[in-house]
Amino acid sequence: MTLFGLIGEPTPIQRTTDLLTEDHPHRPYPAEHRILYSAILRGLIFIGLLLVSVVVFHGLWSAVQGSFWVSDVEFYLLEILGTVVAYLVLVLLIESRRPPLELAPRRVLGLIKGFLLGAMLIGCSVGILAIIGGYRITGFNPGYNPWMDLLTVGLVAGISEEILLRGILFRLVEEGLGSWGAVLISGGVFGFLHLSNPDGSVWGALAIALEAGILFAAIYVITRSLWWCIGVHMGWNIFQGPVFGSIVSGTGEQNSWLIPAFSGPDILTGGIFGMEASIIPVILLGSLGIGLLIFAQRKGLMILPIWTRKSRLRGSTISEQA
Repeated sequence: MTLFGLIGEPTPIQRTTDLLTEDHPHRPYPAEHRILYSAILRGLIFIGLLLVSVVVFHGLWSAVQGSFWVSDVEFYLLEILGTVVAYLVLVLLIESRRPPLELAPRRVLGLIKGFLLGAMLIGCSVGILAIIGGYRITGFNPGYNPWMDLLTVGLVAGISEEILLRGILFRLVEEGLGSWGAVLISGGVFGFLHLSNPDGSVWGALAIALEAGILFAAIYVITRSLWWCIGVHMGWNIFQGPVFGSIVSGTGEQNSWLIPAFSGPDILTGGIFGMEASIIPVILLGSLGIGLLIFAQRKGLMILPIWTRKSRLRGSTISEQA
C-alpha cells in the first residue's frame, strides 16, 4: 500500500500549464487579471479582509449584546470566524476556486486523521521522556475545566494559525520560491510568532520551527489539505496541554486532567516553555517532517521556484513547436 493509500488522500497532481497544484489559482491568467492574481497582492487582500471581518463581526455581536466589550471566549470565537471568512472570500471570490481543494468538504475526514496523528506524536514524545525518567503521572484532576484551553490551544491555534501559516503564507510563498522556500519561510515565521508568548524564548521558537514548522509544511505538501494540518495541530496541542499537563508554547501555567511531574534538564523537559522546547520532539517531529519532504521531492511533489518553472515551460513550448 502506498503512503497516499494509507492516509486516504489522492496524490497531488501538478498542472502541465503552470506546474502548480490545484490549491493555487490557475495560470496563465487573463491579461486583465494578472495583477489581481499577484501573490503579494492576494496576501494584502487577505490581511484587509481579516481586519474587516473581525471588526464587522465584533460590531454585530456588540450590537446584539448591547455592549462594546466582549468576553475572552467571544473574542477568540470572533477571531476564528473572521479568519475563516477572510480565507473563504479570498479563495472563492478572488482566486475563483470553488470549493478550494485544501478545504473541500469531502475531505473533512482528514481533520480526524490529523488529530489522531498529532495525539500519537505528542504521546510518543511524552512516552520517551517518561522512559528516561523525565515524566511521571502523580495524580488525576477531576475538577479540571478544559473548555478555555480547548478553545485557545485547540481551536484558535489549530484553525487560525494553520489558515494563516499554511493556507496563506505557505501557498503564496510557494508560488514564487517553490515548496522548499515556502517550508523555510513559513516554518521560520511560525517559530518567530511564539517569541511573544509569556515564557517565549529563542530556543523555544527555534524548536517549534524545526519540529512543527517543518512537519506541518511537509504534511501540507503531501496532502494539500488544511484539514490534515488543522487536525495535527489540534491533536498535538490538546494532548500536550489539557491531557499530559505540559505548558503549551510558553503560554504560562497549564492545568490538565493528568497531574504531571517533570524532572531533568530543560533540554529534555522543555522547561517553562513546555514539551515543544524539548529535544525529543525536535528530533522526532523534525526527522518525520524531513523524511516526508524527501519523499515528496523524490515523488516530484515539490513545487519548483517560479524561474525554474518558467524555464521548463519555455523548454516544453519550444519542443512542441519543433
